[in-house]
Amino acid sequence: MKIHMQSDQQNILTSEHAEELFATHGKTFHFAARFFPTTYRSAVVTLYAFFRTLDDLVDERGKNWQAEEVHQELEMWREWFRKGSSGRAPREPLGSAVARLLQQHQVPTIFFEDFLDGLIWDLGPQEFADFRALHRYCYQVAGTVGLAMAHVLDVRSEQALATAKHLGIAMQLTNILRDVGGDLAIGRIYLPQDELARAGSSSEHLYQLFQAQEGPDERFRELMSEQIKRARRYYAEGLHGTWLLARDCRLPILLAGRLYQRILTEIEHRDYDVLRGRAMTNLFTKLREAWIVFLLDHLWRRGEVELPKEIEVLYEN
Repeated sequence: MKIHMQSDQQNILTSEHAEELFATHGKTFHFAARFFPTTYRSAVVTLYAFFRTLDDLVDERGKNWQAEEVHQELEMWREWFRKGSSGRAPREPLGSAVARLLQQHQVPTIFFEDFLDGLIWDLGPQEFADFRALHRYCYQVAGTVGLAMAHVLDVRSEQALATAKHLGIAMQLTNILRDVGGDLAIGRIYLPQDELARAGSSSEHLYQLFQAQEGPDERFRELMSEQIKRARRYYAEGLHGTWLLARDCRLPILLAGRLYQRILTEIEHRDYDVLRGRAMTNLFTKLREAWIVFLLDHLWRRGEVELPKEIEVLYEN
């Protein structure tokens, strides 16, 4: 069930509705989140419901979609956070659930305000001059999610928060690479313009490839290869931070990160053809990754501070 804003009626957010939203729109993370202990799962689902609901406001541009109305709601949320998350939120009972989460886990509201900034940016035409600009956007719409999640899981160390942000950015970079074709269909290009130029490409070149529907050319493959290498560097920084989490929370975060990272491998297996479809992980891949993560978690619980060489290879690949 998707949660849509109605001008004359507030949505009813039950735990069942939030779970269904989770399962429908966050299939990869939902698969991994099954392994959260019950003490954390409710907060994780509430956090996902908030980020997913607002993200859908921007991305799901149906027949009656109006950018001005969406912008207005996002600004209302910003004002609600700035007033201490008190009073009636733009959407209830979603706001009340988020307020309880903020109070219980002491999540800084700046993460939510930065997230709203990223969504507002997405309402207009997107073009990033360089990776610095893209990195800022990835932090806003995904690094903030990682930081908020870390607080919900009661992690506060500087190192753990840095890796949580990197993992969120890695996942957003993966989304961008997976969805190149879908974004071109609605007039969006998230790849840095200076890197397009260095690869001998351009916005016009990408649109030509997409409209021809004949797949990627060599320039596009080279561009995608470099983007994937960068995303993997962020995964390397983010995934190693999972061991800084509480013992019962490591497995689902590591599994979610590894599954998302596998999407990059699927893109490579498709010969970088993300112009005519989305790369996805299948059930076999999910089960394989779950087995590897269970093994890693088991070794860690046994006190294996230094992972054996062969296990370290499993961890990184």
